Amino acid sequence: MGQAILTEQAPRVALMKLLDGLLDRQLIYIHAPPGFGKTASALLWLEHRCTLTELKRSWISLDEYDNKTAEFCKRVLSALSDLQLGNGTLHELAAHPAFNTAPIEFTLYALSAFTDRHEPCIFVLDDLHVIKNDEILNLLPVLVRRLPRNCTVMLLSRAVPPDSFSEMMAKEEIAVIDAGFLHFTREEIKIFFNRNGRFISNAQADEILASTGGWAIGLRALLLAEEKSYNIALSEKYLERFLKTHVWERWDDRLKRFMMCVSVAKELTPELCRRLIASESVLKEASGAEILRQLASENAFLRATGTGTYRFHDLFRDFLLHMLKKRGEHASAALYNIAGDYYFEKEDYFRASEYYLHGKNDDGAAGCLYNMYDYSSASASIEDTLYIIHRAITDSMGEKHPFVLEIQAWAAYVEGRPEDFENYLDKYYKLHPKMAIKDPRCVITGMLLRAIDYREALCPLMNTLSRIPLKGLVDVKAYTPSMTNNQPFFHRSVRDFSELAVDLNKGISLFEKGLGAVIGAEFSVIKQCLYAGFHYERGNISQACEHALAACGNIPDSCSSEIRFCAMVILASALYADGHEDDANEVFGNLNDMIERNKAFYLKHNLRAYLCRIKLSNGDMDAAQEWLKDNRIVAHGNLPIYKIYQYSTTARAHIVTGKYTSAVLLLKKLLLLAERYRRPLDVIEFRVLLAIAYWKKGKSGNFTALDYMEQAIAVAYKYGYTQIFAAEGAELVSMLHRLYKSSLQTDFAGGVTSRFVKTLYIAAVSASKRSKGLTGGRPPENLTFTEKQKTVMRLMCEGCSRNTIALRMGIKPSGVQTHTELIYRKLDVANSIEAIMKIKDLGLLAEK
Repeated sequence: MGQAILTEQAPRVALMKLLDGLLDRQLIYIHAPPGFGKTASALLWLEHRCTLTELKRSWISLDEYDNKTAEFCKRVLSALSDLQLGNGTLHELAAHPAFNTAPIEFTLYALSAFTDRHEPCIFVLDDLHVIKNDEILNLLPVLVRRLPRNCTVMLLSRAVPPDSFSEMMAKEEIAVIDAGFLHFTREEIKIFFNRNGRFISNAQADEILASTGGWAIGLRALLLAEEKSYNIALSEKYLERFLKTHVWERWDDRLKRFMMCVSVAKELTPELCRRLIASESVLKEASGAEILRQLASENAFLRATGTGTYRFHDLFRDFLLHMLKKRGEHASAALYNIAGDYYFEKEDYFRASEYYLHGKNDDGAAGCLYNMYDYSSASASIEDTLYIIHRAITDSMGEKHPFVLEIQAWAAYVEGRPEDFENYLDKYYKLHPKMAIKDPRCVITGMLLRAIDYREALCPLMNTLSRIPLKGLVDVKAYTPSMTNNQPFFHRSVRDFSELAVDLNKGISLFEKGLGAVIGAEFSVIKQCLYAGFHYERGNISQACEHALAACGNIPDSCSSEIRFCAMVILASALYADGHEDDANEVFGNLNDMIERNKAFYLKHNLRAYLCRIKLSNGDMDAAQEWLKDNRIVAHGNLPIYKIYQYSTTARAHIVTGKYTSAVLLLKKLLLLAERYRRPLDVIEFRVLLAIAYWKKGKSGNFTALDYMEQAIAVAYKYGYTQIFAAEGAELVSMLHRLYKSSLQTDFAGGVTSRFVKTLYIAAVSASKRSKGLTGGRPPENLTFTEKQKTVMRLMCEGCSRNTIALRMGIKPSGVQTHTELIYRKLDVANSIEAIMKIKDLGLLAEK
């Protein structure tokens, strides 16, 4: 091809010894700016290790497409499978059709099958800097720690280690190598040039080192250019000029055309190259496969990344794209669209959409979205779908492709962006009649979107939906996970269905008429879940158990994992509330088996949250800290509605650990979201939790706590809900006791009767005997007592009556009554028995 050929790599003896000495670390992280030879050094070390001992290795070259969690996890799992070719479990899980629904859970589950065979292996992730997805970056340390010790992980990046590795760095579990270790020495430069036929003196080696700083790509550029003098101030800016003068200009027109055409692709294959060069007359007879092999063999800034796949060095690809740009925007757009067509035909719609966007092809990107976003899809990961939507949709796309509005509306809804949701939905409603004529799918999606439109009252809406003719649409069904958002309770899932509970039989009947035909066979399970859920919320536990058993006993074989999840969770909840903990635990065991059997790992997020809540209800500090460690939430920006159950678990964990301010900040955001989305049960729960957090702050927060509790009771009274209060048990006894006494004398907010408040109080007292509450019986912050209050407490514990205490202290019985009420309030109890038990549990009089 007319230019110098690099036939040998430099030995890099010092670097090889350094890497050899780090084999005891499970993770080696190499980072340096582009052109420092990170990849070449890693490859050289792998070859070096293979000469010393039998070694298995696997390599992944990452690109921006791997920011999709499912894509990243699948590539990692496939690469690990290559290290253990006989491990059928790894291969099976990597290829499982439901992998995209819960890629992280699939991967973690699969790693348990990655056995420690005592044979060394090295797994390399190259170009980690292209990964911007925090979910993936947070996952990486978890993956490394789950691998057996015989597997060394090497990460190559332009950037310093991400924050997710901070704990591993603090424990010195990660070895970090920066650009300083990658510089070529004078001796290595001399050997490198001499081995490639360019014999230089020590003085010339010093000159090259001074001009390049030992920068690998600078050395390679000088070597290819055949310069006689090496006193050149190399920089990135000069490198482009240098490449143009000494590399680009030495190529013939045929090779230049080939390089520019294929530069649009991150990863090259012979077939993709053939398509990209098809319109070039000078390349009509060229073989893309042969040119790629030749370029790679000459090390001309191109490397093989797999069987039949190649990638340019990033800096060199940038140079090629710059040269292509000079041919005009139309030329580059046409090439991007050819690449988009290539991946579209392969049904890789994510990559196709990326290329179409570069090619300013809204039609192509819209076609990708239509195929990716499908209500009938059985493998729709919410996170991955959202990522694709944000990457692929342009502002102008909705005007030409109205179906994009339904995607944007759904995305805004689940991401907790109510204003955007309402705006998109209003536009969609205007266009929907015409859309439904052209595409029957829009009839079903329109019904589902209206069902989650919280601005419409449910019962009248169901009446309207029941009148929509579905003739000819029997094959178009609602995908039920889109109705649950993977939440554990159907009655408070994608929408809070409390409106149906006002007149329960009539409400559920209307729901069946409105959406039953669209949902199909699963509706019989959903119907029983609704009955069970509302009876549970009203404290009718026996009836809840009956309907939950009916739901679990009549699940059709075709039922989705999400609906099974809802049925089994409401059954376990009812059994637990009824005191049958062993039976409830058996259901949880069966539920976990179902998740693993159906590979529905995406449901484990909320299952873990549920099981964690059981521990938190007894103030389990270890469970709270573990949850907070694994579920970090920053309380700014939008809170996705599909994670609301996990967020409320985080708020509980904050209360358990005494981080009341953190709990309040998160709960106030959740409350705003719940109020805007008109979710009564969430509103009640968040107000109750806010009341607990403020009450535990001590006297300064008591008034605010009682205000939140009164508001929660007012909403609960409308629907007859009691279980949320009973579930918090010990935390609410004192507050409910005070509010009950107040309700006997003054009107309560919302017309709530004192009888209803008494019902809540009795339910909380009963539940407090089973669990200690979120704070485990801990007193409020800054708990102090006066000397007289301590005397009253001591005499109470000795069994003295009020009159006896008054006599012994020389004060009036009314004075004892005042001290007693203050003690009750500070201890958060309702009577003397609870006070005495808490005084002893907390050791408040131990010094006496």
